[in-house]
Amino acid sequence: MVGSPESSFLDMKDSSPEKAPDLEGSSRSPTIVEPRRGSVARYFNSNISSRNTEHILLLCWFITGLIDSTIFNAYRTFVSMQTGNTMFLGIGSANFDATTRPYGWAKSLTSLVCFVLGALFFSRFGTYFQASRRGTLSTSFLIQAAIILLCAILVQTDAVEGRLEYIGENIDWIHILPIALLSFQAPGQVWLSRDLQFAEVSTVVVSTMLYDFGSDPDLFHRGNGKRNRRMWGFCALLVGAIVGGWITKKTGHITVPMWVAGCVKLGIAGAWVVWPAEKNVRWWGC
Repeated sequence: MVGSPESSFLDMKDSSPEKAPDLEGSSRSPTIVEPRRGSVARYFNSNISSRNTEHILLLCWFITGLIDSTIFNAYRTFVSMQTGNTMFLGIGSANFDATTRPYGWAKSLTSLVCFVLGALFFSRFGTYFQASRRGTLSTSFLIQAAIILLCAILVQTDAVEGRLEYIGENIDWIHILPIALLSFQAPGQVWLSRDLQFAEVSTVVVSTMLYDFGSDPDLFHRGNGKRNRRMWGFCALLVGAIVGGWITKKTGHITVPMWVAGCVKLGIAGAWVVWPAEKNVRWWGC
């Protein structure tokens, strides 16, 4: 293909006749390679196909609803929906002397700051390692899964209180830890939606998505992919919130939803490993 990175790289390599004598005289033959290592590196450095990746985004919407409803039930803050946290922070600024949730604003502020830090990390991570590569996507979701599972372990071992009946209105500062960690990993999903060029389903923002859904001039046309993704994304978020709410109500604990969310993201990380690649596989550095 004219102008493609692959063709340029191969053409430069093959069209250098003056290098042939040097290679023949070299003690290291250019034909000797490490097939196993090279094939594995090429596999993980290949770009994944974007076909059907919207199904992964639906899972991300579900996880957002599951975690946010669970954390809100326990700590009265969100870790993904930062619009709500902004409101809580604003309301808290006028109620520093409140007798109920006197430091609720601190939880919301922590979530906001850590969300921004997570956005900074995952965006730079994707830029540096090239976001569409199989290894980059898998590693990103492995990091997200590890963070969620770490929070599940902290709650499971009672390092952080996760029983709803023992979580009072007064802040226990150890609660900041899972809020910070979960908020930090949440932007990894937004980064994915941007990388896959599905900006209409960011996996965390609902208000804008609902507006875009209602204002779509092709709302009632068949085959409207953006409309369908927005609709199913909202449904997945709602289902996740319902599931998280019911599980915490029935168990009185926040552990189970976090284990579920962590395992789902771990499954997504594994899915990227076996996801079909683009037809034109790119080499490392090209």
